[in-house]
Amino acid sequence: MLSTRTRRILGAGTATIVAALAAGTATVPAHAAGTQLRIFPTGTIQISTQPAPQPQFGENIHLRIGRTGTDVVTGAKLAFDTIGIDGLATLAVPGCATAGKVITCDIWRLDLENINITSHPWLSAVAGVRPGSTGTVHATLSAPGAETAEADIQVEIGGAGFRTKEPSEQRDVKVGSTLPSTLAFANHGEVAARRAVVEVYLTPGLDVATWPSNCEYAKDKGDWAGHGFGSPMPTVHGICTIDGEIAPGQAVKLNGLDLTVGADARYAFADYSVFPAEGASGSSAADLRKRMSFQRGTGAPATLVPTSGEGIPDGLDMNAYSTEQEVLADNDADFAVNGAWAPDASGTTGTFTLGAVSGGPASIMDRSGGESAPELQVQFPEGVTVTGLPSTCRPNDYVLGQKSDKPLNKFNCEGLGGFFIPAGATNSHKLTLSVPAGTDELTATVSLQNMASDYEPGHPSAVMSWDRNPANDLLKVSLRAAPATTPGTGGTPAPTPTGTPTTAPVTDPSPAPTTAVVPAGLSDKDSTSPVRETGTGTGGTGTGGTGSVRTSGGPLAATGSSAALPLAATSAAAVVLGTAGLVTARRLRARRNG
Repeated sequence: MLSTRTRRILGAGTATIVAALAAGTATVPAHAAGTQLRIFPTGTIQISTQPAPQPQFGENIHLRIGRTGTDVVTGAKLAFDTIGIDGLATLAVPGCATAGKVITCDIWRLDLENINITSHPWLSAVAGVRPGSTGTVHATLSAPGAETAEADIQVEIGGAGFRTKEPSEQRDVKVGSTLPSTLAFANHGEVAARRAVVEVYLTPGLDVATWPSNCEYAKDKGDWAGHGFGSPMPTVHGICTIDGEIAPGQAVKLNGLDLTVGADARYAFADYSVFPAEGASGSSAADLRKRMSFQRGTGAPATLVPTSGEGIPDGLDMNAYSTEQEVLADNDADFAVNGAWAPDASGTTGTFTLGAVSGGPASIMDRSGGESAPELQVQFPEGVTVTGLPSTCRPNDYVLGQKSDKPLNKFNCEGLGGFFIPAGATNSHKLTLSVPAGTDELTATVSLQNMASDYEPGHPSAVMSWDRNPANDLLKVSLRAAPATTPGTGGTPAPTPTGTPTTAPVTDPSPAPTTAVVPAGLSDKDSTSPVRETGTGTGGTGTGGTGSVRTSGGPLAATGSSAALPLAATSAAAVVLGTAGLVTARRLRARRNG
């Protein structure tokens, strides 16, 4: 992932405001009557007393604008009135018109409720200004026939400003252990800070056993699935206000906020952001308080203790108020596939179900979007015809990256999820088949596959470093099982999977017995955890098929959550001064660059 600074640099371009995610070129109405334009507060902007040459390749006013309703607004103008910083600072916005103390920018298209202005409004102090001086930039967003929006942008010159140290990742951490906070930062402003407001963000696997009394905390269920960003993920937020003077140049570290490593931890991180006040630019506190209910901690107060400042970069960087502690726990998650064939009375048509389950104990998060979400794959033998394919599956006619000149009777289906897969997650898909009559054996192969499987040999199942039992990532299912019978006559009805990932307990439809197949190059003895037993049933005859994956103690329990990772900002879309830039949530950067 890209850092906040890198993403903003990518927004550089020509000197005109354009809308990211612009929708086609069709003629649309400017807006409907009653459309209200909006400017979202940015918090207090803190800048150095040292003048900055213009133009800068970036911005220090991170403004968000929008409109109500669903209609596109055209002909809008964004104006900055700088009379409130006259003699204190100057504002440069490349490509926009300046008349006296007002800078006006044309907006070609505004069709989102809340989007970023990413490039490149830059405030610079006037030479000789007194540290601690404050002023205001007045912003106005207007368009013909729409209700105008106005907002004041508070500016503090030479005020307190914090820069954080980037800690080293912690590897092979034991589940159940306690980790002291690694947050260290220095005041690189030009006046003393009266307090530090520390915002804490914890991903699954990390928590605080007892929050300090000068901290507030809340659990966030989120709504990522509703925004198309992947599977839900529960998170924990804290806001700690620690009073005490921090002099210019002084370095301190956070003490008394210990993290606990839970049973579902594998890859997790603690994100820290530190500000001289809740209203500072970049703070998420106001948004967090609007949508979550915080409660105060009961433990001993967190404190700031002096530190050497080693490893804290020099200078004042507008984006350096946050840092991240990555934690890699010594933990694993057992992914497994399942499959079943349920023919009707004819024996030649029926329903084939395939699915996957994460037996945990670890939840799996992969910010790169790579191996954590392996696809399900089923290979049918020649002569078998798929007569019904769900929207969650698709044909795969590629071999080593090259499309075959004929169908391969191979299909890929969605896996357990994407960005985040909780322990206990499961999904399944239902296909209808027609199989040739006869007694010769027909066997379907179900497996977990990754992207490399289509481009190189030697990948019969997805390579997942956390899965210490890959033997159950691939299995064979006989298509010569006995026809299904109606309930009450001794048979087992066919399972009814939904094809949608859930975190419900795994049920056992108990079709024919299963033959587990170890992927090529790996035998049962190579696995560092016990091979899970597969359920057996009496619903059919033959050598294959499984309805669920079971441990020796019973079916796998669901331990996942349906909560989601929140966005640090309301939208990942952007409006840029220049070409359309790439802006995503600050919370998702892998680590800060520079």
